[in-house]
Amino acid sequence: MILILHPNIDKQGEVFQQLTERLGQMRGIRYRMHDEQGTQQRLTEVYLIGDTQGLQLEDMRQLPGVERVVRVSEEYRILGRHADDHRPTFFEYNGVRFSQDGLNICAGLCAVDTREHVELMPRALQAEGLDCTRMGAYKPRTNPYSFQGHGRDCLSYVFELAGQYGIRVIAMEITHESQVAEIHDALEATGQPTGVMLQIGTRNTQNFELLKIVGRQQEFPVLLKRGFGITLEESLNAAEYLASEGNRNVVFALRGMKTNMGDPHRNFVDF
Repeated sequence: MILILHPNIDKQGEVFQQLTERLGQMRGIRYRMHDEQGTQQRLTEVYLIGDTQGLQLEDMRQLPGVERVVRVSEEYRILGRHADDHRPTFFEYNGVRFSQDGLNICAGLCAVDTREHVELMPRALQAEGLDCTRMGAYKPRTNPYSFQGHGRDCLSYVFELAGQYGIRVIAMEITHESQVAEIHDALEATGQPTGVMLQIGTRNTQNFELLKIVGRQQEFPVLLKRGFGITLEESLNAAEYLASEGNRNVVFALRGMKTNMGDPHRNFVDF
């Protein structure tokens, strides 16, 4: 069950304190709060976890500070679409809107190799009126001897060149939690010339500790690729991992799966 509080509720105020006291008195119920900061207001959602079947919607609506109540199913509690759920199905980041109704093309380098090649890409994208790209600074490879990108050494010039040519969002795959801090520091050092969407690659779709850590930060949205060796349902649950930790700005990327049924093609499409 999700309680949606009145916009811009004062978390130091009496109403909010009364709410948390009432929630703390509910047996068998835990709660987690998530703030969604918009351009004009802040929305606070309270996720009730546990045996919520016995909770009456009208009773929950009467709780201090509550504007709306949404009863959710067991699966996809946060990212799923539920009855009476009017939460937005889009998000905006660094001036770019990501939604079911839009098309955001992130053409770019699979692995960053040279500064010259990096500059060619945003220049070409700008000429076509595009404002998103992808840049593989940290590139996991199946073959350990294949080039895997320059890591943090290339971040500064990647960000500076992206900003120079009007690129607002760079999709960038990460493989370790330390890389989130490296990206943050490089953006700060270069004056925030662009934005970054953290990409969780297909090999890390079920790296649950990485999902939790990336989900706990809300500075960057997340592009999650479907796992190549697991079911579609398992991949969607990976997206729910991100949201359950607090980051609901998730783009789910479909891709094929590994199977001999797809021969002679590299991947088999099962959706």
